Amino acid sequence: MSEEQYGTYQHFYGNPIAKPPCRMINAMMYGFFIKGTYVSIQSYIDNTLNSISNSEFHFKALSSYCLLTFTDIENIASKVEPFRSYGWMQETDIIVWLPVAQIDSATNKMTHLYWYPAFITVNNINALVNGRETWGYNKYQCRYEMPDSHKKADYFSLSMETFNPFSPDTKMAWHELLNITRHSDDDSWFEELFEIGHEVADLLHSSCDEINISADLLKQFLSGFTHPQMDQILFKQFPDGFAENAVYKAVVHSPSEIKRIHKMGFLKDEFKVTINRLDAFPLNDMFGINIGEQMAKLPYYVSMDFDQDGAYEIVSGA
Repeated sequence: MSEEQYGTYQHFYGNPIAKPPCRMINAMMYGFFIKGTYVSIQSYIDNTLNSISNSEFHFKALSSYCLLTFTDIENIASKVEPFRSYGWMQETDIIVWLPVAQIDSATNKMTHLYWYPAFITVNNINALVNGRETWGYNKYQCRYEMPDSHKKADYFSLSMETFNPFSPDTKMAWHELLNITRHSDDDSWFEELFEIGHEVADLLHSSCDEINISADLLKQFLSGFTHPQMDQILFKQFPDGFAENAVYKAVVHSPSEIKRIHKMGFLKDEFKVTINRLDAFPLNDMFGINIGEQMAKLPYYVSMDFDQDGAYEIVSGA
């Protein structure tokens, strides 16, 4: 959608949209790799990222595993005036990430690695509105429980206010979508290290082996050692007044530049993830994550500061 059609965006009084980039201070993330199915994940990517016609490249799932993260961000603010002077907010994100490859359609080579926050919930309305409208994050508001220290990472939960089950007689209410509980395995640190190696091998074995690596991807990977950055990819769209046609549709990417890592490591013991069926958010249909219990792989924590850039168009549906 060109600027000539609608003009510049109006930041009028009462409109909560602030300009990116924004800076994040003391973001404490807990991550858990959970098993999905490759076919379901690729179908989700096809219905979103690949739904915009493009002859140069397409997007392909890299693994049958998803990354589930709980992140408590202590302090967020825009880096752009006058929004920077308005104040700051706390935000908690619970996200299901998909590792995604950009594939050159002519050579079938992987030219870029992205992380796709395919499903994301947040704890405050300002984060929800700004995230959906500016970046295109698929955000929904939630209630959650998570620890205040990695040393006490015993329990996590995520609940949503939604319709469940789908029925004309169902009133919207709060329902738990998932929880994570810690279970002591009494392993020594040597045994924990061996288990980490085994789980890394499992994750690599689950990856797509049909993708060729390009020189551009190697350059991207190597540059990460000197300029740590995670490229997020998003499917951004807005409906018309009847939610039948899109008035805007694009695949965009937003770099997260890591400024400082305060601490990081693997979480000791085992973590059981329990997924409940919610008709509005069917993780089994979306990503092939089975309803019920499974053990997470490579549970980790990292505390960091980072900047989130704006969203740059990769391909547009205009």
